[in-house]
Amino acid sequence: MNYKQTFENCFGEATDKKDWLRTAFLKSLAQTETIAVSLETMRDTGRLPILGLPYQEQDLDDLANHPFLKDNDFKRYVVVGIGGSSLGAQVLVSLRDKDDEPYIHFWDTLDYHVMKPHLTGKKLQNTAFLLISKSGTTPEIMAQTLLVIEALNNSGGAEQVRSQCLAICEPGNNPLGLIADKWGIERLDHDPNVGGRYSGLSVVGALPAILGGIDMKKVRRGARKVLDDALQNAESAPRAAAALNHALYDLHGVRMNVLMPYAKQLEPFTHWFRQLWAESIGKDGRGSTPLNALGPIDQHSQLQLWLDGPNDKFFTLIINHQQDESPIMDVGLADNHPELEYLRDHRISEVVLAEANATAKTLADRGKFLRCIYIDKLDEETLGALIMHFMLETIFTCYLLDVNPFDQPAVEDGKRLTKEYLKGD
Repeated sequence: MNYKQTFENCFGEATDKKDWLRTAFLKSLAQTETIAVSLETMRDTGRLPILGLPYQEQDLDDLANHPFLKDNDFKRYVVVGIGGSSLGAQVLVSLRDKDDEPYIHFWDTLDYHVMKPHLTGKKLQNTAFLLISKSGTTPEIMAQTLLVIEALNNSGGAEQVRSQCLAICEPGNNPLGLIADKWGIERLDHDPNVGGRYSGLSVVGALPAILGGIDMKKVRRGARKVLDDALQNAESAPRAAAALNHALYDLHGVRMNVLMPYAKQLEPFTHWFRQLWAESIGKDGRGSTPLNALGPIDQHSQLQLWLDGPNDKFFTLIINHQQDESPIMDVGLADNHPELEYLRDHRISEVVLAEANATAKTLADRGKFLRCIYIDKLDEETLGALIMHFMLETIFTCYLLDVNPFDQPAVEDGKRLTKEYLKGD
């Protein structure tokens, strides 16, 4: 496995007969067996496509050879998407250096000052646009798409629109699809049975990732290892994590789920997790609130509350043991000041690791509910494993709480009202 999961300060001694949390945890863990059997059946019958993606490769070869990727020489690509249409791709692209070409930008905002630079001048000529909306009706994407088409049409007419855009949406007559057809923009199908927040391993995440030089076959390979283990192993990491989430929710009123990796490259991962968890679990008055953080930065903003505030949170630290290539710190540059002696002969990554371990121990010593996920390196396979782990942990936890992990009924009201406000209704 590409990672190791440990629980700290969550259970009493194994001989403690009053360790009610362990009892509740084991009961929930046993209940995951039925869920696993159901998920395996849905995977094998094709009723849950997200669980079939880790075993596929041909679609990745097809994407890699697609003319939009292979026959163009654009310096920049803009992903016009929001939420699930953008976050999964951001997680995958985060593995590359930001200065690598081609540059990949994500318009996950409606702030025009972010969009404007790509819509004028030389940047416009050298930019290709990926227009992504699962339903093809997302208001934000429709607004951005119209801006893109207007800019390209004013610059070079319909041919420029056609050559610099690619659309991804569900098949059928939806607004994005109809716009694409009108302007001759090629459409790629978004599987209607793959929800946006679960689409990171599909074409939605794979296409930008391949553009950025990410090996999606390795990503899916890492995901496949976790999935196979979760469906066959009663004590697998995703099932154990879901069981603990459920037990903490029931017995201790834990209503906040904090994810804090000690790796800047995993910051987009925390935003992806926040949507995944919130939209999946928050239904019928149930669920816990996801809080995303980043170590060591948030030690200086939230740690005080976490340590000295109410014990209503479940903490997850992702700790990376991979050493960076930074130079050894030379304390001599500060005249060997004694207060800096602790930095002597260390790399930056060793400082980060020390802070991660210190935070973990401090949280545990303060009696907080803590999970640590350790990785030896952050690469495609490890990232694929983490993506699948948290998707499965979310799904198992939702079923334990008796909520549907795949719908989002309350969100649709906001989308409907947005359109009514704009129409003056």
